Amino acid sequence: MLPKLKILIIEDNHNDADLLVRELKKSELDFINTNVQTLKAYQTALLNFEPDLILSDYALPSFDALTAFNIKQQNHKDIPFIIVSGFIGEEKAIELIKNGVTDYVSKERLYTLTTKIERALKDAKISTEKKLMDQKLLRQSEELNALNQQLEIRVVNRSKALAESENRFRNMMETIPQIAWTNTRNGEITFYNRRWFDYTGQDEIQTKIWGIEAIIHPEDLKSTTEECQKILEDSKGGEFQIRAKRKDGLYLWHLIRLMPILDQQEKIQLWIGTATDIQELRVLQQQKDDFISIASHELKTPITSLKACLQLLDRLKNNPNSTNLPKLIEQANRGMKKVNVLLDDLLNTSMANEGQLHISPKVFLLSEMIGQCCENIRNGDDYEIITQGDLEIEVFADALRIEQIITNFVNNAIKYAPESNKINILIETVDEMAKVSVIDFGLGIEKGKLPYLFDRYYRVNSNEGHYNGLGLGLYICAEIIKKHNGKIGVTSEIGMGTKFWFTLPLYTPATSLKV
Repeated sequence: MLPKLKILIIEDNHNDADLLVRELKKSELDFINTNVQTLKAYQTALLNFEPDLILSDYALPSFDALTAFNIKQQNHKDIPFIIVSGFIGEEKAIELIKNGVTDYVSKERLYTLTTKIERALKDAKISTEKKLMDQKLLRQSEELNALNQQLEIRVVNRSKALAESENRFRNMMETIPQIAWTNTRNGEITFYNRRWFDYTGQDEIQTKIWGIEAIIHPEDLKSTTEECQKILEDSKGGEFQIRAKRKDGLYLWHLIRLMPILDQQEKIQLWIGTATDIQELRVLQQQKDDFISIASHELKTPITSLKACLQLLDRLKNNPNSTNLPKLIEQANRGMKKVNVLLDDLLNTSMANEGQLHISPKVFLLSEMIGQCCENIRNGDDYEIITQGDLEIEVFADALRIEQIITNFVNNAIKYAPESNKINILIETVDEMAKVSVIDFGLGIEKGKLPYLFDRYYRVNSNEGHYNGLGLGLYICAEIIKKHNGKIGVTSEIGMGTKFWFTLPLYTPATSLKV
């Protein structure tokens, strides 16, 4: 049985504290809570109550939310901290979030509290998983370093025994798998092993002319010089990482180690340097980060839809004869199906390899699919979504993936154009292709930002506020359309609104063969 979520509430107004608890009980959170009003009580609760989440009023008689946050950061950085207040402005809220506060909820909009709590807990979970992965990677790195150290110790020990025989010493250097070299106490390199020439493609004359600086990435050259100088002056050995150019022009990451060779009087006789290829280790780290980001982003959309259905069902639980029940149950089942499909995709190793996506095309009516995916948004009555154009166009495509794109476009229109409650979706035929456009009437996007909207990790920053997100949504949309042999784009004018669009091949018997 999972432990209950422990929520620490910092609120001096009993009525406001009770209101928060009542709002939390409306959600599906299984929690216990405690309320504090003074700084001392807060510090005690951090130690004894051990909260999983902190909800704080902005200003209290004896201290404020910023003080509480700074105290929390000293020993409990991973605990989400959400400010719940009724009088601070949006600019102040944005400033607090930039300084590290997890989120802000107005007391006048407590209905958003549950969503923001769930998002904060999800982010905290992802952060914890990332730290665990980092620790695992660190252990692997330490094991690799231990192996390197053992190898270098063997090199040092053997070099002492072979100090009088340069030929035998060099033969030993040729046996190790790393690039290796020797240099004097002043840093002048006197020997390279065969691995150097195999990796760089240089011969001995070119090496003498160009030296080791020729293969170091220009951005790493200054730091490499400084690190080498520091190690030579310290006389104890050391390590650092650089990008070294291979003979085909590619730069690969290497771990550089420099160790001194001592004579019988414990004085430095020469230095041995090794370069171990760690490119695969760096790539694995990046792939892990990409996987976590993509997994969390792709799961968010169907889970949000499923949550909306369940909330509506919860409101109707005392009215089992409602005509909306079958429809909502069907929508919830569709949402769960989407989650299962996405989980299957995420477990596919080809998705983790360079972000590749698989599609399962079938014939479907565009207007019908659009109507289904926008139904939850229409039920909120806050936005008017109008689908117009040729409502009879059929395409041969992956309906789940195309629905993912429509949902992303519509959610972006709501997020970035909140002052416009009207969204048009236009279906038309252009150049023998089905074209779908999602049009809002908000503030628009600056022209200089448009070329980058579909880049991985790119996020639009607005002077009016800060929008959360990983910058993956539109990138994934572009990859999906690319898989369908279609096109994707955006047009926008400041003050006139924005139109995101994509095209798909019209359905014909030959289309299915091409896809």
